[in-house]
Amino acid sequence: DIVPEEDPKEFSNLAPVTIKDMGDALVALGGRLDHKFAEIRALSEITECVNAGVFFDEVMDHVFESFEKIIPYDRISVAVIEENDKKETLVRWPWARAKYENLYVGKGYTTLLYDTGLEAIAKARVPRIINNLERYLDEYPNSRSTRSVMIEGIRSSLTCPLVVRGKVTGFIFFSSLAADTYQNQHVELFSQIAGELALTLDKSRAYEDLYLRNEFIKEVFGQYVTNEVAEAALSRNGPLTLGGDRRKVTVLMADLRSFTPMAEVLPPEEVVDALNVFLGTIADIVMKHGGAVDNFIGDAMMAVFGVPIAKPDDAARAIACAIDMQNAMPFVNAEIEGRELPDLSMGIGLSTGEAVAGNIGSATRVKYSVIGNTVNLAARIESITSGGQIFASDATFQEVRDIVFTAGHLNVKLKGMSQLVPIHEITGIGGQYDIAKAKEAVA
Repeated sequence: DIVPEEDPKEFSNLAPVTIKDMGDALVALGGRLDHKFAEIRALSEITECVNAGVFFDEVMDHVFESFEKIIPYDRISVAVIEENDKKETLVRWPWARAKYENLYVGKGYTTLLYDTGLEAIAKARVPRIINNLERYLDEYPNSRSTRSVMIEGIRSSLTCPLVVRGKVTGFIFFSSLAADTYQNQHVELFSQIAGELALTLDKSRAYEDLYLRNEFIKEVFGQYVTNEVAEAALSRNGPLTLGGDRRKVTVLMADLRSFTPMAEVLPPEEVVDALNVFLGTIADIVMKHGGAVDNFIGDAMMAVFGVPIAKPDDAARAIACAIDMQNAMPFVNAEIEGRELPDLSMGIGLSTGEAVAGNIGSATRVKYSVIGNTVNLAARIESITSGGQIFASDATFQEVRDIVFTAGHLNVKLKGMSQLVPIHEITGIGGQYDIAKAKEAVA
């Protein structure tokens, strides 16, 4: 085949292209590509940085510290859409941060959605640029939020809706102290990560709500069990199961002396007030020494050292706790002075040995507790004490014999036990605990 010759006239109107022109064009293209790659890297770094946060404030701090690579700002804030008790739609600011102080539209700021221009943004689901807030306020003089940020010195803003699963959940605001700051390219850049940012913020809020709810449950739960037990129960993936494990523990039993006959003739309100002072005081002391309050039974208390976490000095801490409790009784009596009660006194029994520790009860009501002969022995020992005394089993004494001080020992017959049981009257403990029973604590 013969290829027809091209007519040179067709190219007569084209300007000649030199090698220099081609080089300049390639340099310009390379510059644009470098800029685009820089934007992509910045977006990737921002996404990685933002996703590293867990709590809402943490995520937004990452946003504030990293977004300047793609969007200029002097201030960033976030507003979320909520409903109040009257079913009115609100916009609430849970987070705001600026490069300056004194924010007028800051954390906690709330307004009705229909009172703002945000309602139109939520409906349109597209960002809004205002590059002259003074002019905008002239057109919309009732915009309280605009007036407030202008007092801060803000003169232009970029508002972007946060859309999660097709629903506008809030807004993120980029604000500048200079007018004419924002361009469409900023909107385009933000739109590339808007969906992921909105989802991350939504997840962080949900996680924070769950965390706060768990902390509240833990706080309430912690009034009934130790923090360790509450933590273990809340961290389980499945339901609580009944049963337990054998543990070496030291059990402390404390009981008021001659309180029941007094309580029978006193007003119940007086009795409850006095008990709350007493039990509250000794329970705090147990927690201070790392023990677990297992149970309150009328005017008695059972505490355990060694669960859910055993420590080498469980017996020593239990003894130090018992002495501390006895030394606190003058303060208890000072607190209840003026009520129709004589001075209160308390006896304490201690026992060390194996017990079963775990969840005890039924499918509908479970209690973490310890059961076994060690518990029974502590109760029996406590029953023979007088006010102000601390009696410990021989097993407890042997655990601390090198640092404990006693007023002697006895072999006693205890209810329900066929053999004589050796017990020791504790008066103090040395070593790192270094505490002695005060004379005032003895009734």
